[in-house]
Order: sequence, then C-alpha cells, then structure tokens
Amino acid sequence: MKHSYSSVDRSRLLRDVIRSVLLYRVWFFIGTQDIRRRYRRSFIGPLWILLNLGVYVGAIGFVYGVMFGQDLKAFLPYLMLGFVTWGLVSASVVDACMIFPGSEGYIKQFSYPKQIYILRALVSNSMNFAMGLIAVAFVQIFLGTFEPTGWIMAIPGLILLYMALLGHTAIFAYLGTAFRDLPHALAGVLQVVFYLTPIVVPASVLKNHGLEFVYLVNPIYHLIDVVRDPILTANWAPLSTYGLVVGYILAVHCIAWYAASRLDKKVVFLL
Repeated sequence: MKHSYSSVDRSRLLRDVIRSVLLYRVWFFIGTQDIRRRYRRSFIGPLWILLNLGVYVGAIGFVYGVMFGQDLKAFLPYLMLGFVTWGLVSASVVDACMIFPGSEGYIKQFSYPKQIYILRALVSNSMNFAMGLIAVAFVQIFLGTFEPTGWIMAIPGLILLYMALLGHTAIFAYLGTAFRDLPHALAGVLQVVFYLTPIVVPASVLKNHGLEFVYLVNPIYHLIDVVRDPILTANWAPLSTYGLVVGYILAVHCIAWYAASRLDKKVVFLL
C-alpha cells in the first residue's frame, strides 16, 4: 500500500514539473516583475549592477593582478566572469532557501504547481548574470580580446550551468522551507567555498604552488570553467571538465527529485 501511494505521489510530481514548464508565461512574467520591483524608483535601475561590478573588479582586479603578477588584460575578464558566475551559483543556493516562503501569497491563493516559483527565481537571478556578461563583453572589446567564436562555444557550458542551477534551486527551495536556519548556515559555508574556488586567485597560481587539488575537487570551479574557458580562450574547456559537470548535474537532479518527492506536499503546511 505504501509503495502504491509513493508511485502515485511521484506521478503527480512529474505531472507538476511538466505543467510548470508549459506555464512559462506565468513564471517568466512573475520573474520579470520581481526584477522591476527590485529597481522600482531607482534612478539608474539595473545599471547599478554594472556600477557595482565595475567598482569591485576595478579595485580587486588591480590589487590582486599586481599581487600575483597577472597581465590585467587577461586577468580582468577572468575575474569578472568568475565573479558574475559565482553570484548566479550562490543565489541558486542561499537565495533559493526563501523561494517558497517568499511566494507564500501566490502558493496559498493559486493552484499553480510549486515548481513555477523555482523557475521564477531563475529568471529573476539571471538579470545580474546577463548584465555581468554584457559588461565582460564590453571590457573585452575595450581591451581588444573579444572573440565571438569563444562566446558561441560557451553556449553548451551555459546550458550545463543552468541545468545544475535548476537542481540547486530545487534542492534548497525545499530544504530551506523545512529548515529555516539553513540559509544562514549556507552563507557561511559559501564564504569558505568562494576562497577555495579560483575566482579572485587564478587557477594557475594555485597550480604553481602545488594546490591544484583545491579546485579540481570543487564542482563549482568546473561549473564556472565550462563558461569561462571558451569565452577567454576561444577554445573548449577540457573534456574531463564537461564530464565532471554532467556527472554533477545527474547527482544534483537525483537529490532534487528525492527532496521534492518527500517535501512537495508539505510545503503549504511548512509556510
């Protein structure tokens, strides 16, 4: 009897996932409304993203570039790409914990499947990422290092990145609803992971100091690299990197499915 109930539950969850994807007009509209609300009455609006990124990269890029003896022409785009991609990954973990509590009004008033709020969060978080990529392109054009081929080659990496982010967001949307202390704990963990990921410190510097293992076992580094490597070098990232990312995506989605199957029906009662 228990097995039969579980099968029905999984079938319902699968139908909800499919229905959520088909309701793209709903989650895309709500996601864009979140962006508008975030910059409501702001004088320069989303341009604050570019301004903040410019200040950060200008200060950190110069200091670390000189400290590690890096060519700023190559280091600035490297730093910018790492930083904006990290921001998107970080949001899919910490910010995801508040997806269902932040959508409580929608969840209790409408009969939409809950997964649309996960997709809504991806739309909203993508704004910073898109603006960051535009900034990187302009910096590369200014420095004379812009390669259209590299940006085209980064598209498969972007697809893989978003597949991983979807899994992250689903996992922490459910766990964050059940365990309200989780986002605070994750914020501390991610601060440590940030410094263990070659974003500010180039991977070549760590490798030269015999610390290659620090980033080779870090899945976040590989998620960033499948996007960053093609854009910077106009070449594919190492094949092993793509393989590791695909394996990571499969593992993350299995965990996400398990979390959703256990907690989806309880979300309303946990809010």
